[in-house]
Amino acid sequence: MKKPQISFRHFSGSGPLSIYWYEGALGDAVEARYGRGVAWLGPNGELLGVELDDVAYAADDQTLELPGGHLVRVRVARGRVAVRVERCPKRTRAA
Repeated sequence: MKKPQISFRHFSGSGPLSIYWYEGALGDAVEARYGRGVAWLGPNGELLGVELDDVAYAADDQTLELPGGHLVRVRVARGRVAVRVERCPKRTRAA
């Protein structure tokens, strides 16, 4: 993946965080599991961008688990954002 564009709009210690890997029109929006944010996926399931609802400026560590099989980990320390994207392993049900 290419380097993302990060926009952190914090007010009074926390706020929404946007991370986009592609500019322009975005694909389908999907809610992350557990309702912590939203992601945009392209027609082929490629991750285009994410938005987290509430991230603390001083220190925060959040993970978005997306239905498309992506896992987005975000760590914040004194306003500096680190992003890591992984593919989730396939889950199987026990019989």
